[in-house]
Amino acid sequence: MTVDKILSEMIEYAKTGADVYPFMWQPAFGRSNKVSAAVRMAKKSGALVEGGKDGTGKPYYVAPVPTATHAAPVSSN
Repeated sequence: MTVDKILSEMIEYAKTGADVYPFMWQPAFGRSNKVSAAVRMAKKSGALVEGGKDGTGKPYYVAPVPTATHAAPVSSN
């Protein structure tokens, strides 16, 4: 897999509302620096933001909440 493919899959997965845990994108045997590079690229471009820490203290990532494009009405009834 290329870094761009990993990056696009992570972003699409995060857009579904799921949390992206980088360890889950590693190959079955060994480690790949491409996963770390994809996470760094996504953070730099703003496609993923840190959502918090997992139980071991490692960060997980989520899609950023879009900013409002207009003022919300006073009542939503």
